[in-house]
Amino acid sequence: MSFSWSLGLWAAVPVIPILSLQLNENIALAGLVVSIGGAGRFLVSYTTGPLLDRFGRRGIGSVGIFIRMVFSFLEGVSPTYLSLLAFRFGSGIGTSIWGTAHQTITADVSTPEDRGRISGRKQGWAQFGAIVGPVVGGAAWAITGDIRIPFFINGFSKMVCLFVMIFMMVETRQLSARPASASAPATAPTQARATARSSMPRSTGYLNRFFFRVGYTAVRMGNVPSVLVSMAATGFLYVLVGTFAVNLMRATVQDLVLPVYVEEVLGLAESQLGVVIAAMGVGGLLASLAGGWATDRWGVQTALVPGALAATAGLVLTAQGPGLVGMVLLAAALGAAAALVMVGTHAFSIDVSPPGARGRFFGRTQAAGHFATFVGPFAIGGIADLFGLGAAFYVIGGIFLFMAPIGVLMGVVGPQVRARLAAEAGLPGSSPLRPGPPSP
Repeated sequence: MSFSWSLGLWAAVPVIPILSLQLNENIALAGLVVSIGGAGRFLVSYTTGPLLDRFGRRGIGSVGIFIRMVFSFLEGVSPTYLSLLAFRFGSGIGTSIWGTAHQTITADVSTPEDRGRISGRKQGWAQFGAIVGPVVGGAAWAITGDIRIPFFINGFSKMVCLFVMIFMMVETRQLSARPASASAPATAPTQARATARSSMPRSTGYLNRFFFRVGYTAVRMGNVPSVLVSMAATGFLYVLVGTFAVNLMRATVQDLVLPVYVEEVLGLAESQLGVVIAAMGVGGLLASLAGGWATDRWGVQTALVPGALAATAGLVLTAQGPGLVGMVLLAAALGAAAALVMVGTHAFSIDVSPPGARGRFFGRTQAAGHFATFVGPFAIGGIADLFGLGAAFYVIGGIFLFMAPIGVLMGVVGPQVRARLAAEAGLPGSSPLRPGPPSP
């Protein structure tokens, strides 16, 4: 499902802002077409989580896929700018339901020893679809001369996902249920956190604790409300920031700025646009597998920090107007960087998600990503209109530079929160930095 969903999505994504510009020549309004799907996703994200916990992942996820399938076909026949805007909003509703179910299922089937590799493999299949999709969509557009064909490819890809979800997927809700006899002594969380800290490599532990204390002190000295301190201590705040950044990269760079930049500024052809977008998928595929392995072996910060720094550098260099070869190489680097941040964030979110309420947890964290897809493209499109597309790359790069210290903080908070959750559920705590051998 990750592959099929991504193939159709990336067949259509590069042409969405271009179709919008054909219907209404304004980059900011094209950004609104991209971002309006985020409004639909944000609207239902909070309600989707409780439904997943109550009724199960498979049924609710199937509803989301069906909604997305219908609106994907409708996007392809939209005659006006306003109709395209409305259909994109409906597509966002289906995407939100599916995305929350997909992330919750991933958390259900993951263990502390393999959650990075599972997230990396899932993301790797999605990146493989991101490689094939733009090439297929660009070729279909070039052969037929019809910019709407990629939307129909997207609709059929969702039909495949719906078939798999209904007839092949099993229900995973029972895997996340807490044991009924989950009673731990009052001192168990403290002991579990101490165990997690002691199992870290000494140099990594000192570095992470230093950055954590600096960040925590800065929050307290700034008189930030205590609710933010609590959110930071549980890791929830960092999941929100990471999810926001990952979705901002996709919604603004991949969905809006890069396609317009490649066609209007660099002057590349439709088929070459497909090659550039596919290069992001190639970089993302390789980085997803490597990042998942590194996350399980050394911690989420080993994927998040290099990914954030590489994204910043790649965005700054992209703004310099490279040629086709340079743009392809930079696209691959940007895809790899985004994949590293995404894998690290997903693994961290699994670490800190409460086992008995994962649907609610991921519904709320996904809302941060949907908010990014809602406000990001319109805001970045406005910056591009006022100051040029290069300025848009600089702004997004600055946001990813901020993600580097956040990644360090995730590296120290994750083991502590997971150990506490395990202790509260009556399960043995473990550190993701040095996983033990798998159980027989």
